[in-house]
Amino acid sequence: MMLYVRHFRLNPEFVNSYVVADSESGQALLVDAGEWSSEIARFIEKSRLTLTGIFITHRHYDHVGALPEYIARYPNVRVYCGEPVGAGTDVFVRVRDGDSVALGRNAATVYHVPGHTDDQYVLYFPDAGLLFSGDTLFAGSVGGTSGEVARNQQLTALRQKILVLSDRVRVFPGHGPVTTVGIERRANPFLA
Repeated sequence: MMLYVRHFRLNPEFVNSYVVADSESGQALLVDAGEWSSEIARFIEKSRLTLTGIFITHRHYDHVGALPEYIARYPNVRVYCGEPVGAGTDVFVRVRDGDSVALGRNAATVYHVPGHTDDQYVLYFPDAGLLFSGDTLFAGSVGGTSGEVARNQQLTALRQKILVLSDRVRVFPGHGPVTTVGIERRANPFLA
């Protein structure tokens, strides 16, 4: 049940996309599909992985812009998201807070962390200690919001759902470098 993560930083928004792979089953999950990347496609092919799912953290264009290309290239893929994005609704699996997403024999938990957007979700693999935070939590920062109500909603959700996790949990954000829950709990000025 070994999971590994390959990070891809895509232009023009420097959005992070991640391929999470289960070495035992050969199944892979793409986290966010902001831009079509032949590098991602080559990695999946050369690693002999089967892309079984795409997890969308939220529906901003820099995270979903290439979804049609990925769906066309990988027709058996399922897209896990809070709200369907565009056409082809038969591929979409609507997720809610507390839902589970399988990758091989690994189970990830979905957490709804609204604030940056109403449909912002994060994906947590508890056994591997991996959290894909989209635009909710960054190294030293949090996602932008539309106002004070949304900001408070986001900070509350982060404190109740993310900061309670182990210090060692690695956080893979939508932009910027990888961090850990422990570092953010101690040093993120927005979470003090």
